[in-house]
Amino acid sequence: MNTILYINKLKINVILMFFLSVNFTLAQSYRGLTVLSENEIWASGSKGTVVYTSNRGVTYDTLSPQGFGRKDFRDIQAFNSQSALIMSAGDSAVFLKTINHGKTWKVVYTDNRPGIFFDVIEINPKTGVGIAMGDPLPDSLFKPSLKNSTEKHFIAMYTIDFGDHWNPLPNGTWNLATDNLSSMYAASGTSLVWNTLELQISQMESTIAMDFYFAGGGLFAGQVRQVILSFKTKNIAKTFEYLSFPYQLNFPSGEGWGIYGMQLTNNKLFCAGGHWKYPNTKDSFSYAIDLTKIIYSMKTKKIESKIAINNQTIPQNGYRSGIYMFQPTNSIKYKFLGISVGSNGIDKLEIPQNGPSKMTTTSLKNHPYNDLKGVNACKGIGKSIWVVGNKGLIFQLNTNQLFGSL
Repeated sequence: MNTILYINKLKINVILMFFLSVNFTLAQSYRGLTVLSENEIWASGSKGTVVYTSNRGVTYDTLSPQGFGRKDFRDIQAFNSQSALIMSAGDSAVFLKTINHGKTWKVVYTDNRPGIFFDVIEINPKTGVGIAMGDPLPDSLFKPSLKNSTEKHFIAMYTIDFGDHWNPLPNGTWNLATDNLSSMYAASGTSLVWNTLELQISQMESTIAMDFYFAGGGLFAGQVRQVILSFKTKNIAKTFEYLSFPYQLNFPSGEGWGIYGMQLTNNKLFCAGGHWKYPNTKDSFSYAIDLTKIIYSMKTKKIESKIAINNQTIPQNGYRSGIYMFQPTNSIKYKFLGISVGSNGIDKLEIPQNGPSKMTTTSLKNHPYNDLKGVNACKGIGKSIWVVGNKGLIFQLNTNQLFGSL
């Protein structure tokens, strides 16, 4: 099988046979990734870069918006070959959208508040309902009546039209910064995952329901917070209601530790973590959280959700910012297979059918991408796993390459 590596700065494509080793020095850093199919992805990153391929990386279209060369587009939500939304992290944050394959980009949201730093965007491609979240800002900065308050809340916006328009979500304990969760991380665009992002229209009224998990770190790092909320768009102040459930994971104490990326699959929530300053530390655990189904009754509706009940530690070979796991079809041996990625490389993860206590983590030391440090994010579909990272790094893995024929 072949591995496809895209080098954006040189604007060439390199096809690597599986046994070759590679190492390049390039400028772009990719963190945003949307995988539409085994053939088709969008990716975004530093220096205002956006790229697209529809043929497994044989060729790439560079679709970077004009005039935004200094922006770092940490996340991207693409809906098809024509339509995509990109999010810059900080330094006068901006969201842009294209509906014509990058020929033009429209600014759909800007935020010049001091200290603004967005971490993630998630939009349901079927309903158009979405959420964007960023690091906490002090309440005292924006409301004179709260000038003596020391509280901070995570920035949270919502959309109901695939990102064309954005509005703030009301603050509450659901997005309150605490010692357990005082920051999110924009390392891979996966610090928030969702069960439900839906819109119901009845009697000329629009009701939004959201059920999601967001995570990060703090003084006592490593919290996943589940949030279930509902509101009517015409009167959000009076109709907004929510439930919030914190779930603590074990990391060393201190700023910078915690969860950097997540993936939700069936009744499992996989969390990749550690500390970005310590890429090789053995304290950089990832976790598999078991979820159980439950129905919550809100004032306006009932929501079927999945709540965390217990977790298992996944040993890692250093800090990990992204994780992708899948369930192999009809496998007698494995319950989940996948990879986690970070600044010192890639780990192959195997969770057997008889329980996570015998899971194995293997570093990809004998593969051509072993020397490509600074891997940031990974997502997959079918038999393909796409990986993006620093120095212009984009490549595709085939699950048969990693795990044999399944």
